[in-house]
Parts: sequence; structure tokens; C-alpha cells
Amino acid sequence: MIALALSVSLAFIMFSLGLSLQPADFLRPFQQPRALLAGVLAQVVLLPLLAFGLLRLFDLQGDLAFGVMILSCCPGGITSNVMTKLARGDVALSISYTALASLITAVTLPLVLGLVGPRLLPHQDVALSILPLSGKVFALATLPVVLGAWVARIAPQPMARWTPRIGSAANILFALIVLATLLSQWDVFIANIPTLGPTLLALNLLMLAVGLGLGAAMSLPQPQVTALAVEAGFQNGTIGIVVGALIAPVLVEGQLNRFSLPSAVYGILMLLTVAPFLLWRRHTAAVLLRPKAVRAEPVPAQR
Repeated sequence: MIALALSVSLAFIMFSLGLSLQPADFLRPFQQPRALLAGVLAQVVLLPLLAFGLLRLFDLQGDLAFGVMILSCCPGGITSNVMTKLARGDVALSISYTALASLITAVTLPLVLGLVGPRLLPHQDVALSILPLSGKVFALATLPVVLGAWVARIAPQPMARWTPRIGSAANILFALIVLATLLSQWDVFIANIPTLGPTLLALNLLMLAVGLGLGAAMSLPQPQVTALAVEAGFQNGTIGIVVGALIAPVLVEGQLNRFSLPSAVYGILMLLTVAPFLLWRRHTAAVLLRPKAVRAEPVPAQR
């Protein structure tokens, strides 16, 4: 029952994301090759690699380590688009990143988990058949996005009225999922926060730095750098929670397994970094937009 409720909730959240998309959002990054390359490097390549390196650094193993890798394969979501807007970043690019990442997650997530699973869980028989898992992720995360974009296209006027309300409901639902997961696993959360906390905070902060550094190295405009950093640094914890439940169903009635716990913990810990980051980027953007003082030229003395 819990797994079903989570799956339906994720599908609704991803559908609400699709309502805010246009067909051009899926194509826009291809018109900006540098921005597209930076996004692929940050989210698809560097994020899982960095997460795996942090697991080794902090000596985190077993179910929780596998849960961190699940999180590292998740794209951003509606929340990252809102964060980009608040940080005065390139919202259109952020939406495009989210759209593309939502499409390819069905392929990249099972592939990465298939590679790291035997190393992190050598003594467990985890159901990691790539094709079945790809099908589930596609049905719950990718297909609802496409369906939402299609509905928004064929019924633009009704959806223009309902999309903000649906988006707000999706954000509330995301917060409830994170809260319910933490409450159901509170003892496990408290027991593992000394290990999970440093790992997840380091992943968050380092990926923000990677996004900023990669964007600057590729000479992207500042709004695009901000969008890249947000998309790289803040992941969709709902997908991580649901994928963890799909791989290993509920172990105890009323509770989720430990594969989902890191994503729920991450949803709370990232609040510690999001506010300072947003304020800093807003300030930086404001400084760049501030008109420069024009030095008055001396008026030649009249004879």
C-alpha cells in the first residue's frame, strides 16, 4: 500500500512538472551546445562519480550507500526550477535541464545502479534487472512529464488556470512524502545521521561548486551558471524514495526500507544550504545588473 501511494504521488508530481513545459523546452539545450554539455557532464557524469567517491571517503556501505547512489541518479524537479527563479538564474534553461533529465533518467538510473550495486551490496540479492527497472522509472517519472506537456499543449487555457494550483499541490505532496518517510524511519534516521549527514551535505555543496565552476569554465552567462549549479546541486528526493521502494519493497509494515532513507534525509538537509545559496546568487545578480556610475568629464574653463 505504501509503495503504491508513493508511486501515484510521484506520477502526480512529475505530471505537474510536465504541465509547465513546452515542446521547445526539450529542444532548447540543443540550441546552446555549451550549456547542454555542461548539464550532461554535471548531472549524468560527475554527480554519480562524486557520490561514489564520497561513499568511499566517508566509508559508507550497504543499504544506505546504495540509497545515496539512487539519489545521485535523480534529476531535479519543480523545486529546482523555483530555486533557479529565486536565485535569478536562467529559468528557461533550468526547465529544459529538468525536462531532458526526466527523459533520460529511465536509462541512466538503472545503468548506474547496475554498475555500483554489486560493489556496494556484494552479499545481497537486489532486484536490479535493468529493463524492468527502466520500465518502472519510465512509467512513473518520464511518461507523466510527457503526458503533462501534451495536456498543456492541447488545452492551454484551462491548464494556464490550473497549473499553479497543481504545482503548489505537488510541492506540498513532496514535503509530506519526505516528512512521512522520516517519521516512519525516525530511529534509523537518528542512528545514521552522523554518517549520512556529512556525506549528503558534502554531495550537495560539492555539486553546487561543480556547477558554478563548470559553468564559469565554459564561459556561460551568469544566469546559466546559476541554473546549472541549482540543477546539479539539488536533486528530486521523491524519485529516490520511490525507486528505493521499487527495488526493495516494504520490509516492515508501515515503514520503508533503508534504500529510500538517504533521499528523505537529503530533502531536509538541503534546506540548510538552499537559503544561503539563493541569497548569495541574488546578490551577485543584483550587483551585475546595477548600473555603473558614469564619471563626469571635467568641463573646460571658458575664456
